[in-house]
Amino acid sequence: MTTPEREPKIKPVARAVSRGVALTAQVLTSPPMSGEAVRQTQVLLRHNPFGIFEPGTVEGAYDEQTAAAVRRAKYWLGYPESRIDETCDDELRGLLAGERPLPPAWQETRESRLRRAERGLFWERAYQVAVEQLGRREDPPGSRRTPYTLWYGVLAPWGVIFASFCYAQAGSHAFRPGDRYAYAPYLLGDARRSRNSLSITQDPLRGDLALVDEDGDGAPDRVAVFDSWEDEPRQAFIAIEGDIGYEGETAGEGSVARSKRAASDTLAFVHVRG
Repeated sequence: MTTPEREPKIKPVARAVSRGVALTAQVLTSPPMSGEAVRQTQVLLRHNPFGIFEPGTVEGAYDEQTAAAVRRAKYWLGYPESRIDETCDDELRGLLAGERPLPPAWQETRESRLRRAERGLFWERAYQVAVEQLGRREDPPGSRRTPYTLWYGVLAPWGVIFASFCYAQAGSHAFRPGDRYAYAPYLLGDARRSRNSLSITQDPLRGDLALVDEDGDGAPDRVAVFDSWEDEPRQAFIAIEGDIGYEGETAGEGSVARSKRAASDTLAFVHVRG
């Protein structure tokens, strides 16, 4: 992930692009929605006062890349977390076109997120990617179809793949689609050997990876993006996970959500250096 560039002026194309076409809410469908209104949304995602939210090819199809760009745009425009999703409506288009102002609270949130990104370290950037994805679900349910599995190239359980995606988007060279990592024991093995810019840490930072042994067999089967300790004795921590229940239910799957994990179930915390 790269921090959106700040642009001092609204580009003319952004102000004019939303006019002359009947616009309705655009969402991910199968087959994808398509047409001139979608193409104009893609143009707005590229050309607006807030940054470049790359939608992929500008061909008028509301595909996975366009939906992911909408989610990124909402995050960097200061939308509340509860409203960050893949739906593009008139409100978002108006904001991107400069036809309506950001609410003051959103402007404050946007500035806070930009400041965090500017001073954040590598693992902080990966954490911000994870935050941007909160609420994302498989589409359709049970299909294993997500931006993370499509990026990796395998429709499979994607808890580890999600963490790999976050770090790859943050610029890490330790994670590669189709290669590293989709299997938690491999990630732990490399970290224990300090291979591939991975290392074990006893004092995790926000964005470090927690390798969880969910079934108690001594091998990790889950990877969570560490957020913070819940209590001073450090018996439990809050994390962000992929392929988990929508409300953070650890027995569920199919969504990105915040979770609560016990330190006693965590085999190791992994720090990513590059």
